[in-house]
Amino acid sequence: MVGAGFLSIFIKFRMTGITAVLYLLIVCTAYAQSLNNSKAAADDATRRLEEALGGQNTPVKTTKGGTEPSWVRDPYTAYSRDRYLTARGFGATQTEAEKKALSALVSIFGVSVQSDWAAVSIYKEAAANNVITFSKNTNIKEVIVTAASLDSLVGAEIGYVWDNTRGTVYALAYIERTKAIAVYTEMIRINQINIENLTALSAVDKISFNGYARYKLAALIAGLSAKYASVVIQSGGSIDTLNFKSADSFNIEAENIIKNITFAIKVKGDKNDRIKDAFSKVISAEGLRTQGNNPVYTLEVNVSLDEVEIPNSNYKWYNWTLSVNLIENNSLSGLLSRNYSDRVGNNSLARAENTAFIEMESTINEKYKNVFIEYLSRLFPN
Repeated sequence: MVGAGFLSIFIKFRMTGITAVLYLLIVCTAYAQSLNNSKAAADDATRRLEEALGGQNTPVKTTKGGTEPSWVRDPYTAYSRDRYLTARGFGATQTEAEKKALSALVSIFGVSVQSDWAAVSIYKEAAANNVITFSKNTNIKEVIVTAASLDSLVGAEIGYVWDNTRGTVYALAYIERTKAIAVYTEMIRINQINIENLTALSAVDKISFNGYARYKLAALIAGLSAKYASVVIQSGGSIDTLNFKSADSFNIEAENIIKNITFAIKVKGDKNDRIKDAFSKVISAEGLRTQGNNPVYTLEVNVSLDEVEIPNSNYKWYNWTLSVNLIENNSLSGLLSRNYSDRVGNNSLARAENTAFIEMESTINEKYKNVFIEYLSRLFPN
């Protein structure tokens, strides 16, 4: 009977192991397939973007002096309104005039020029670190990254330049409607693929700082895509088939992630939980939870008080030190470490100790709070 029971347990164990291996293989295969599908979709979108941007640029037609060209007053006398979008700019130099013409062309679509350099900077950083990917074609990658600033339209050109010889140069920018639709539709598709990759997380991985950062980046990319969508729509195209999601939907989910991230706070050398409570208030103020099972992060704090004798002083003195380390529990890696210290005194040891705790609480509520808020604001996806 003992042998039969052992055999039954052994078989059950082997079957459980086989099931686990099969499950792991299925998950890995599905993940690999998802990556392959994502890569194939990105390659297709990149190929179509390359085609849309293909062809030779038309040489700029530059004139100087003479009669004012009709396009200076009405840009659509040079390019028909049904096929093109045009805008005029002027300045003291040709470079200035061309830049203003391209900016004026962007403004047709109701999007602000260089509206959010912080967002553009994050987008570029994500691309540089391969958090988001576009294409092995470096030219296409550069086009997509620089397009985020929207200081000019991808595919736009300068058609005419006229110098009136009296200190003013005029330039005419244009883009073909079909080209604008094709280019910005593919850039939206590429952004959508990156958003899907960023948000493809397991339930465990999602509830983390990395999950929060990935959804915040997804929201930023969705915001850029919304501006691109304006170009597509006002050029006469449609985004109905692009499964477009708003930036708000990703920002809301990011906030939900923060609300579900739990912290453990462990303090050595505390007194009546004063230091623990101070850190708890700082963390809770940012929407994080300091109570719950299976905390994702632990804040490890060491409080040190050392009595110091100062000659010819009627006060009692303490040197205090506060060491703080934010730990990710799964990897046991340190994420954010800080040390604070000072010397305090009072007319008794008890009062000097209380003064030390008051200063430590103040340090947590001011200095550490600012450090923690900045850390959260700078979170970047792995």
